[in-house]
Amino acid sequence: MYDIVVIGNPTFLVTNDVLHLSGPSVFSAATAAKLRIEQLAIVGSLGSAMTREFVESLDALGIPEYFIVTDEEDSARRIKYVNEKKQLIEFIGIPHKIGIRSIPDEFLQARAILLCPSLQEINSELIEWICNSSDSLVFLNPQLRTIDADGRLEFIKELNLMEKTHCFLEIIQSNEQESFLITGEADPFLAAELLVEWASEICIITMGERGSLIYDGNDFHIIPPFNTNSVDELGAGSVYLTGFVSQHLAGKMLSECGAYGSSLASVKVESNGFDFEFNQNEIKRRIDLISESIEIR
Repeated sequence: MYDIVVIGNPTFLVTNDVLHLSGPSVFSAATAAKLRIEQLAIVGSLGSAMTREFVESLDALGIPEYFIVTDEEDSARRIKYVNEKKQLIEFIGIPHKIGIRSIPDEFLQARAILLCPSLQEINSELIEWICNSSDSLVFLNPQLRTIDADGRLEFIKELNLMEKTHCFLEIIQSNEQESFLITGEADPFLAAELLVEWASEICIITMGERGSLIYDGNDFHIIPPFNTNSVDELGAGSVYLTGFVSQHLAGKMLSECGAYGSSLASVKVESNGFDFEFNQNEIKRRIDLISESIEIR
């Protein structure tokens, strides 16, 4: 049995016409590998033209196993967006849907399944099928983004999760903008209550420099950030979630899971791309500092 299976299509950042593997699913799998989780696999869809770059990059990141859902239409597209630092970013995204039963049964035999789409390739039908076909704990990092007619990245304008997902997840993690799009509530506390009522046992809302909010239907756990010099925030949410999941599987309390995830994310943002490593003594130091200011309501 796997400890963690990550499902979601990769993306490829384009820098001077050189491709660099990226995407929420890859950041999650890479984080698990850096945490020395050995029973690990990643599942995603891509065309044959990009398979070699994908496999070679997974090997370099120490991700031990993969399964490719073949994108026979080769739907990869060049996409542009402006990041928080007003920089124009170009990447190749793969919107090809991952279909029901395109994932072999062995990958549903995991302690945890992380659903980490990049461009809506994981739809509500697939989520419901996975929840109903597996005894795994299912975690969703929704990434509510799509491509406009000009090949630019944009957020989905609205999403009613009550109509879209007819199953219960273990955890859904979203940022404030995503939680607003799903629930219509700008207040993260109200949004968290709705997400737990509608879709998951536990909700995590990441709030950037204000840390994160965890709600389990009873208590709000307010996790402060670890303040550091940020170099590259891409993938930080995926790193947080994977760290959280690793501790959740170990039976830790929610506040401990949140402090661990926050600590790992703070290490990630100090480096570009995947050039981060976890020193356990430093992680513990950061957890201790974060834990001093955790608030439970």
